[in-house]
Amino acid sequence: MPVIEAAVLIKRPPETVAAALLDPENAVHWTTDLERFEVISRQPGEVGSVARLHYRQGDQAYMMEDVLEAMIPGQYFKSRVSGQGMTAQVETWLEKVESGTAMRLRWAGTSSNLLMKLMLNLNRGAILRQTRNELEIFRNLVEQRGAVFSDPA
Repeated sequence: MPVIEAAVLIKRPPETVAAALLDPENAVHWTTDLERFEVISRQPGEVGSVARLHYRQGDQAYMMEDVLEAMIPGQYFKSRVSGQGMTAQVETWLEKVESGTAMRLRWAGTSSNLLMKLMLNLNRGAILRQTRNELEIFRNLVEQRGAVFSDPA
């Protein structure tokens, strides 16, 4: 099972970072290939909440399910993301530091399909680069716009 870990320092308080992270409208601004974050049940940030993540890579559209399994408000979030023959556990930690918030993400993916397992292992480096890139985009958006990324209508 490949495990990816990445971290970023955000010059905003943890409350702002957590609010930005939990806002479904923000996800499409920093998550690669994500077109829509569809809330299915419960409120985002509530344990047991379920969302459908609608992605598009080139001409290929696919959907993943995201279930928030555990959280400590403003500090820790654990989700299970599944679909397309794989399941990933995504954990995010937010820690208050003098200059803002240290954000750490851990992604652990697996599959019951042997080919998919092989692909996950072979693509570990690409997954890590994408994760680091997404965290940098997220950091820039939070530092520039705060908790809400969309421009007001």
